[in-house]
Amino acid sequence: MVQFTTTVNASLEKVWSHLLYKIEHPENFVPGVSNIIISERNSEFVLRQMTVTTPENSTILKEKITFIPFKVRFLLLEHPSMEGFVDNDIRKISENETEITFTLDWRDKTSKMEINNLELLKNAVLKTKTYIEEN
Repeated sequence: MVQFTTTVNASLEKVWSHLLYKIEHPENFVPGVSNIIISERNSEFVLRQMTVTTPENSTILKEKITFIPFKVRFLLLEHPSMEGFVDNDIRKISENETEITFTLDWRDKTSKMEINNLELLKNAVLKTKTYIEEN
């Protein structure tokens, strides 16, 4: 499991609203995302399918996304090689500053070995920070 934390120059309420927006519009926050399909939505969770394209390959994944103030969990339901989740947690620092922490807990489906991709996580956090501060 790896974590990355940074401070966003925005209120807790603004950051939270963007994390909720991210559930249905991940393309603004995660590089290489396309073909987003929301198959179910209710007050407790969202089921989402999307394609993630990297220079190496293109992967279709399905997730169950739960959200309670101030945490969003993206649980992998279907992925060709991985299982696990990513958490997005936020905490108020001041009226105009919010701490945002992403936690990545992915494992290889076959070997059960942890996949500690700190660079991927850091890029996702910084892209989220930039999007929130600019919008």
